[in-house]
Amino acid sequence: MNKIFVYGTLRFNEVNHMYLKGALCLVKHAWIYGKLFDTKHGYPVMKEHNEEKVYGELYEVTDTQLAAIDRLEGFELVGSDNLYEKKKVTVYDDIGEITEALTYTTGRSLADSTDVIPYGDWRVYQYLREGAIYYFAYGSCMDDRRFKLAKVDQHFRKVIGSGKLHNYGFRFSRNSKDGGKADIIVANSEFVEGIIYEIPIEAVDYLYEREGVYVEAYRPMIVSVNMNDGRNVEVLTFIGITKSIETKPTEVYADEILTGAGKLLSATYIEGLRRRVNLLT
Repeated sequence: MNKIFVYGTLRFNEVNHMYLKGALCLVKHAWIYGKLFDTKHGYPVMKEHNEEKVYGELYEVTDTQLAAIDRLEGFELVGSDNLYEKKKVTVYDDIGEITEALTYTTGRSLADSTDVIPYGDWRVYQYLREGAIYYFAYGSCMDDRRFKLAKVDQHFRKVIGSGKLHNYGFRFSRNSKDGGKADIIVANSEFVEGIIYEIPIEAVDYLYEREGVYVEAYRPMIVSVNMNDGRNVEVLTFIGITKSIETKPTEVYADEILTGAGKLLSATYIEGLRRRVNLLT
């Protein structure tokens, strides 16, 4: 078996994910050092870089699957004009564990790609260019008081409902000078409830600023949420980059979360949030 890190069209819900049918997903949120570029052909390419990050998923594949992916990526062992080159890289997860895996970096044919994909995430890049943007708020953005203070509340008036993000858990695992901040972690037996807004592209810059994307506190990601009406929708949300031991939120911040949750979330889930706040010291 082979470990492979995928960052483009092989990722979950992307056009070539069928090449990974039956493969074991080892890490849903993984990253490597590198810089991501748009080839303008419907797929990205990664170039090696010692500081920036590329986000993706880690899988375990058979020799047969790996050979098929080699062909997809235009890789030949002795090729002089490959689309991609296959290399072994160090892969990290959201809690800092590492492993070695194969991935595909730029070959000679794609070396002139120069359009940088912001924040190294192909799925976010594609999602924000496709049309309707749904934003899944699970923390203080469920409440609108800071939207109003920032005079951006007009961007968050279209609430399409509430939903559950399965296989994640809610934590106050982003530590700050004024207490713990809401975050999500991978947790296979849990779920996170939240409010889903339909927002214009103009709202994204505000969210990136508020969520600390520009200072690498949180990063954007695309996940699938099960709405209360039975629909599954892909949404933009944010996950803390560095996790810490849970710390108690301020009273104001906790009130924003609980007030916002009271609009649409289940009573059981709200009570769980309240217990989590009260148990932290």
